[in-house]
Amino acid sequence: MKKNNCVKVYVDDNMAKKLAVVAKGEGMTISNLLVFLARQKISYYERVKGNIKQPELQNADLSEFETVE
Repeated sequence: MKKNNCVKVYVDDNMAKKLAVVAKGEGMTISNLLVFLARQKISYYERVKGNIKQPELQNADLSEFETVE
């Protein structure tokens, strides 16, 4: 089974409200919106700096994440 990772994100009330409005306007949950935005940022990063190589992925620090199955 595929592992998922969960991380807490702390935002102020104003940003939380704006995220809720944007997510609703896009027909998404806030969680799905944040995953979408993260994918966009990763895609941009890899276009600019090149694909992230396997050794970097294997050495990535996931200490901020909670693994969920």
